[in-house]
Amino acid sequence: MASIEFQGCSEPLPNTIKVVGMGSSGQDLLAQVAAFPRPDDKLRTEQFEAQGGGNCGNALTAAARLGLSPACVTKIGGDGVGDGIIAEFQRDGVDTQFVLRASGAPSPFTYIIVDREGGTRTCIHTPGEPMAPEEMTSQLAEAVLEGAALVYFDGRLTEAAVVLAAAARERGVPVLVEAERLRPGLEQLLAMADYVVSSAHFPESWTGEQCLGDALLATFSRLPRALWLITTLGSRGSVLLERAESAEPASEVALEDLIAQLLTEAQAGAAEAAQQQAPPVCVSASGVAIHGAGQASSGVPRALRLRRGEAETQRVLAAAAAAAAQAAAANADAGNAAGYAMGSSGGSGAGGVAVAQSASLAATVTASTAARLPAGAVVDTTGAGDAFIGSILYGLATGMPVRRAVQLASVVAACKCTALGPRPGLPRRANLAPSLLA
Repeated sequence: MASIEFQGCSEPLPNTIKVVGMGSSGQDLLAQVAAFPRPDDKLRTEQFEAQGGGNCGNALTAAARLGLSPACVTKIGGDGVGDGIIAEFQRDGVDTQFVLRASGAPSPFTYIIVDREGGTRTCIHTPGEPMAPEEMTSQLAEAVLEGAALVYFDGRLTEAAVVLAAAARERGVPVLVEAERLRPGLEQLLAMADYVVSSAHFPESWTGEQCLGDALLATFSRLPRALWLITTLGSRGSVLLERAESAEPASEVALEDLIAQLLTEAQAGAAEAAQQQAPPVCVSASGVAIHGAGQASSGVPRALRLRRGEAETQRVLAAAAAAAAQAAAANADAGNAAGYAMGSSGGSGAGGVAVAQSASLAATVTASTAARLPAGAVVDTTGAGDAFIGSILYGLATGMPVRRAVQLASVVAACKCTALGPRPGLPRRANLAPSLLA
């Protein structure tokens, strides 16, 4: 590792750029085991860590290490765990003045089983006290948004988050919403989003569509305010849809087929770069060399259509209903399945339409691979998606073209995976090639 020749970025950002994040922050208790336990098994951990966690907290930490000045809006307990959460944020330069403390209540925490052999992580979350919408006063919203270049919502604390999102829209502050999984109130946030980042499974769960392309098209068609949608695919990379006003009719294609084509092209580009022994674009704190992602784009807007036929509408409706019921049960909220279903909020941008219609949507499509790590370098994937979003926050706040921001995000997410937990592996500017951050 010591022989790697690499010159990281030595320059800070020329100006202070404030971004705001609202959502989950808590403590992660990570137990790494050789293999996931069977029922009634007893086994010992190989490694144990207690760290700050939560999607919003992790993403803001990633953004801070890249050079932004993030402020966190969340609610934690008035306990010692909460004190530790605050202290960890402050060490990384995250502003905690808008963190609410619930006296006498515990802070949120998540127990995470990291399966080294299987490469998986299983999360069991215990939430803290919810944040009521009346706690997001107009005075607090004004203070939070003062000077902000962007506000990000991870989909938690949704009742209060909707209040802040509406205030951001009134003030012209761009809104980024993360769609990780079905949650009550998330649809209202999505209806106000300028930008959306989703997990791989969210579009299929939300729409009931059974293939990725159809699910992305159905999702994007219900977010008319959103300028783009990024969907992360784990080790396969990501897909970006950038909205366009129109496309040539002759360019119509099933999005599922176009994604497959572009992912193949992106993988070929990454393989060619590997053969040419391109230099690394990142070296982790532990000395792991990381190479950039491959990327392929449609180049021009294409008219995108579903692959499935209208005859499958009822099956899609049933699948969406089943996904909503499953999400409610997993959230210990089985009696509220309707609250997790699409159309439940009545939001003007997202609700009321159950299944995408046959009309096509015009968008430029870009597929990116994951950044390339050496064999055996992945220690833990916990928080990789949060690292990705933190990098997208950096790209948006600094005016970086979104396709380049995706390339940065792929590298930062990969670097995070070289250490146990969501934050120790997050790179700083010095770990990254200057070209990635420009």
